[in-house]
Formats: sequence, structure tokens, C-alpha cells
Amino acid sequence: MNQTKTQIFYSGNRNNSIRQLINQNENKSPRWTPLSKIKNANKVRKIVSGYNHNCLIWKGINNLEFHRANSEPKFFTIENEEIKDIQSGNQTYLILTKSGKVFSLAQDFCYCEVPLSDPQSSNYEKIRPVPFFNKKENNRKVETFAMVGWSNYFVCKDGKLFGNGYNLGRLGDGTSNQAKNLPVLIFENVTRVFGGVKGYSFFFTTKNNDLYTCGANSYRRLGTGNSSNQKSPVKVPKWKAEDILYLQTNDGYSTLITKEGKTYGCGSAGFNGFTQDKSTFTEIEELKNKKVVEYFGGSRMSLALTNENELFGWGFYTDNHPTDQYGNINIQIPHKFNLPEIFQNNPSIKLKITCGTECIYLYPSYNSCLIQDFQKLFESKIFCDSKLSLNENIQVPIHKIIVESRTNLQISTIENLLNKESFSKQEILLFLKWVYFDEITNVDLLKHIFNSLNLSFPPKKTIQQDLHDLFNDEDSKDFTLLIKNDEDEDEDKDEDDDEDEYEEIPVHKIILLTRSGLFREMFENITEESKSVKDYSGKSIESIEILIKYFYTEKIELTADHDPLLIIEELEDSIEYYQLNENSNILIQLNQIKNKL
Repeated sequence: MNQTKTQIFYSGNRNNSIRQLINQNENKSPRWTPLSKIKNANKVRKIVSGYNHNCLIWKGINNLEFHRANSEPKFFTIENEEIKDIQSGNQTYLILTKSGKVFSLAQDFCYCEVPLSDPQSSNYEKIRPVPFFNKKENNRKVETFAMVGWSNYFVCKDGKLFGNGYNLGRLGDGTSNQAKNLPVLIFENVTRVFGGVKGYSFFFTTKNNDLYTCGANSYRRLGTGNSSNQKSPVKVPKWKAEDILYLQTNDGYSTLITKEGKTYGCGSAGFNGFTQDKSTFTEIEELKNKKVVEYFGGSRMSLALTNENELFGWGFYTDNHPTDQYGNINIQIPHKFNLPEIFQNNPSIKLKITCGTECIYLYPSYNSCLIQDFQKLFESKIFCDSKLSLNENIQVPIHKIIVESRTNLQISTIENLLNKESFSKQEILLFLKWVYFDEITNVDLLKHIFNSLNLSFPPKKTIQQDLHDLFNDEDSKDFTLLIKNDEDEDEDKDEDDDEDEYEEIPVHKIILLTRSGLFREMFENITEESKSVKDYSGKSIESIEILIKYFYTEKIELTADHDPLLIIEELEDSIEYYQLNENSNILIQLNQIKNKL
């Protein structure tokens, strides 16, 4: 994989915080350093950083690395679970799995921010499950969660919002003093919850499309139009849940990003994106013409990435005036930072940003196994069976079924509509990146092409959703996988004698060669006109049918009439046999099924 897609950079170190490094640079930009000790950087899904220079890195399906200054990395795996999200508080990290379980990694479990009834010393030595949510009998499976300093907030699948940790009025239960190890019920019918690395408040949205907040408000960080502290949740006026992409609250300020990429700030001057205090969320002037797609706020610093990979930062110092006590310049309003050289002028690389109290981390966005496979298909241009023929003799090789299934248009219709305007080959290739792996780098261009094709923008479905529909479209399947009939055990028969000895699985040829290295090798040795291929794996047709559906949906689904132990055994063997992507989550899903037997 290209180096530009696997590099991780950070700014800030044990002796020089990010604030000092920015001040020392003439252009007031971070001093970026490659994080060379991170291996297999292309597998990094998320980095979170809390107190000082510590960070937790999530790789692949369920692997975690904890990095601490002047110490060797620690490695953890959450067995038989697939991680859904990780977040950081002040000195604690929480891990949420797709099954709704919560795990904790902390410096000292005696802090009330850790939701355990039996706290003990740890020093980041082990990951512990949080029984309050993990016990089967209480049925509290967590859907999403947030952390703020020494407090945590959990939204369960039934919409109930729980909170625990230090209080100071930010637990939303009407009290302000007593810290709580075990979570308490705060609200119901909740959909999302928002926190920050270090702060004294939180926000959440409800099924009624409302935005609520709670906590300390001396710096007007709640966006309610006043400076009154709130021990119980109150509505934030003029905001609807459906409009919010990101929302973070930190030490003295809060920042809200809309789904349209607009940036709003409130709270204390110098940290809210303004030179004056704001008691309501107000659009930040310097970012009005920018579409922000990634945002992260640290203790008193904000970082925003635009759709064109521009990085803006503001805040950064512990004083609200133009200079602090040492004469360091305070970046009160958004300032454009330089990116590491390998990311400059390359908007096709989707970047992620995170920061804690001292460090910034910048890294490429992780792609799912399915997205990785289709990105490789697009970049390799192998097995193309059609082309887009446009004005000025432009011809772009494509895979017909992929393009037609994503647009619901025939190739000839696409050509006719696009030929009414003068699109360059480079512009068409940017459109095809969305077709194959959901990449959107130039919003205005893609919107223009969508309008030309009479398609709604933004797209209503991801490629995974479209592939799920494609799986159910039996009429469009152009290939047949032949599976040896188990009832015929005559080994002396010629394998090619009787086609009736095989059962048939209809499939799209392009799906087989995209998801399986074995089928790619097989198709290199058969003619393009071939409409079928025999499977010699010896596995049952039930197992292969489940695997084929996984190729489309990334889900292993067993029914009541399946022999689960046989299916699990055969599918475990199929990973190597069919040469699947090494990042496949099949084993995790199979282990989860085992645990339920």
C-alpha cells in the first residue's frame, strides 16, 4: 500500500507540548513527527489521547495498543469481541464492542471515573470488563457512549442514558457533590451523547429530535444563552438532533459541526473560535466558506479538517488574551496549519485527527475489509468488462454491474447524460471512486455529476447497502458456482461427467473475484465466456451459501436449520482456502456464534 496511506504523525512530546511547538514555528503550525514505532499503520482504525502524552490505538478487529512516553507499548486483545468504538477521558480509556459490552483501561481503578464496584490499582496493566453493562441478566447493552474528564455517559439500546464518575453537577441527576462509581439513570429516549477530553458538561440528543445539555456553565459552554449551571438536563434552543455531525465540550468551550460542514462555537473567548465570549452556538466567521468533515477538541485546543484536507486550529493556550504570561501568541480564531508534506495537495487521502491535553495525532482514515477489496479492484483495473465512452475520446474501463447497481442506471444512459456536458477523465475517475468505495473528495464536482445523472445528493446508500440489494437481485446474477452434491460419493466418477451431480449457487462474477484470492486465480485460467466454475473445497453447500452472502454483506448469518458446529468449522477453514482479506472479521463473528450455543 502507498506510503501516504500508512503514515501516522504526531505533534507534542514529553518536553515540548503542542502549544510550545506551535509557538516556536514561524508559521504557527504544528511540528509534525512520524510515529515510526506504530507497525501496520494501515490497520489503525482510531487513536484516542487523554492526559499528557498517552494514547490508545485500535487496530483491525479487536486489537489495542497503549502507548506511554518513555515506556514500551502494551498490547491487548478483547477475545471473541469486535470493537465498535474507543474513547478517552482524563486518565481512563473505555472500549465499546458491537455486542454492547463495555471494557476499561485505566491508570488507577480507584478513580470514580471507572464504572466498577471493585476498584483497584492498575497503572494500565490490564483491560477489565464493566459488569454493570456486561451482565446478561441486566440486559443493558450499550449503543454509544461519551467521556468528559472524570465522567462517563452511556446510551443503552433501549434509549436509557446512564452516567457515572465525578459529579460537580454534570451527572444530570439533580445533585452536584457526590461522585458515583456505578452509573445512574439520567434520561430516556436518548439517541446520541457527546463529551470531550476534559470538561464539566455534556450534551445528548433524543428521539424527539431535541438537543439537551447539563453541567457547569460559568464559561457559557452550554450554549443556552446564559451562564447558569445546570444540575439536570435542559434543552439547547434552536438546535435539532438531525442537524448535528459532531459536538464536543471541553474546558471552557463547546464546538458543534453540522452535517453540512458548518462550524459553531460557544463559551470562553479564545477557545470558542472568537475573540469574545459567546453564550449561544455562533457560526465561526473564518470557517464560513469551509466544509468541515472532521473535528476534535482537546483540553483547550480545537482542530478541524475540511473536505479538501485543510487543517485549522485555534485556542491552544491557557489565557484568553492575545499573549500568555510568557509572551506566546494565543491563536484565538481559526488558523490554517500546514500538514505533513506527504498529505499536502492530496485530498484523496481521508484523514483523521485526535488530540488530548498535550498531543495531536494525524492519521489516514481506516477502510473496512469490503471497502479495501473494492478499492483494490478499482485501482488494479483488472477484469473490467465494460467502459464509459465520453466526449473527446475519453474511455474509462469499468465493471458494469458495479456501476449500474450503484447508480440504478444503464451504462448507455450514464454515457448519454454525461456527454451533455464536458467532464474530464480526471473528474469521471473521481466519480468512480465514489462508485467503488464511497470516496467523496470534491463535493461540488460530485454534486454536479449527480445532478447530471438525475441522482439525489448526498448519496442515500453506501456501497455496502447497495451490495446487500445486489445480493437479493437474482435476475442480475451472471455466474454460477457449482457445488459437488454430497449425495454422490462415487469417487471413481469423472468430475466432468455429469453436471447434474452439482448444486448451483447463482452469484455475480465480479463479487467472487473481488472478495476471494482463490477465485481471482481461477478466473485468470478460464475464458471470459465461461458462465460457471466448480468449487472443489469439499465444503457443504450451506457453508458456501453463507460465505457468498458474507461477500456481499460482511455478515455471517445462520438459520435454525443449519448445523452450527459444522458451519463454523467449515467457515473457519474457508478463510485460508478462499484467500480472503487478512482483515476479515469472520473469525470474530464465528466466535460470537459459538458463545451463544
